Amino acid sequence: MQTLNKAHQLTDLEKVRKITKLIRYGEKRLRRKFSFLENQNTIGLCIFSFSILGMLLTSYFYIQGLLNIWVTIFINAVLASFLHELEHDLIHGLYFKDTWIEKLMMWGVWIFRGNTPNPFYRKKIHLHHHKFSGQFSDIEEQMIGNGMKYNFLRFLVMLDQQLSFLINVNRVSKTSPELNKNEMFRSGFPVLVIFYTMLYTFIIGNLLFAINNFFNFNFFPNDLVKILDYVNILAVIYLIPNFIRQASLQFISSTMHYFGDVDPSKVGLLQQTQVLNKWYFIPFHLFCFNFGSTHGIHHFVVNQPFYLRQMIAPVAHKAMKKYGVRFNDLGTFKRANRFQLT
Repeated sequence: MQTLNKAHQLTDLEKVRKITKLIRYGEKRLRRKFSFLENQNTIGLCIFSFSILGMLLTSYFYIQGLLNIWVTIFINAVLASFLHELEHDLIHGLYFKDTWIEKLMMWGVWIFRGNTPNPFYRKKIHLHHHKFSGQFSDIEEQMIGNGMKYNFLRFLVMLDQQLSFLINVNRVSKTSPELNKNEMFRSGFPVLVIFYTMLYTFIIGNLLFAINNFFNFNFFPNDLVKILDYVNILAVIYLIPNFIRQASLQFISSTMHYFGDVDPSKVGLLQQTQVLNKWYFIPFHLFCFNFGSTHGIHHFVVNQPFYLRQMIAPVAHKAMKKYGVRFNDLGTFKRANRFQLT
């Protein structure tokens, strides 16, 4: 009790320094204990290669009839979530910085996920996010729903990157003058546009095919049926896994970040994020590498790779809880991500 009282007497800046120091201490202990962690470039490249090879092999086994649909979707969604975390680390320059290997990895993590803007543009708005997290100029979080009431429109924004752009770009450009609408539009070419063209083809094509069979219209020529068969295979190995991955990530990210009343004059780091680690978030965390539980750590120490954040989470969570970071604040759903409880 006395320790808690002492923690409450600290200023926000002192609390942030305490949390950061303990996270750094946890990292230092891990690096001393596991010397292989010093090979950061190699680890990143191995995760990159393993994830892509794993997605390709899983897809091959599905096409050969050796894996069923749901196992294929699950494995590829999890592997794609590793690639997202790698992209985030690459944005912060954690692997092969300023080399051709870094650029190759950036292209790889984009192509094998598909339903995101390109990582080179993402880097710009993500670093902007760290400067203005929780404020009205935060482009990245607003584009995935932060600050919107939890209604049907918000869920559309969280589920679909294309619809998010169409619904939010004008609103966000007013709150954040730094947003260049044309630049954001171009960031989807060619990969994101191809992805959603294939996804809409899958959805609309199968809907029309079902209507055709139900009413015996017979307006589906054989050539279109063959094309739809290929699209359906692509959906299982690529489109649906990434849709699930991205939807899980954006639901968690837009829920764990506070928005609209984060006061930068009070440091802000204590109010930017919460920790989501209750059991009922597990279905989402499976497809975004436990993002809601560990991403808050990243706001305090930005230059740690994602696997290291996971390893030091018990130490980090203890410090964060002690010094005032919120855990599992479900009231955010009613407050449209506002930090203030009233």
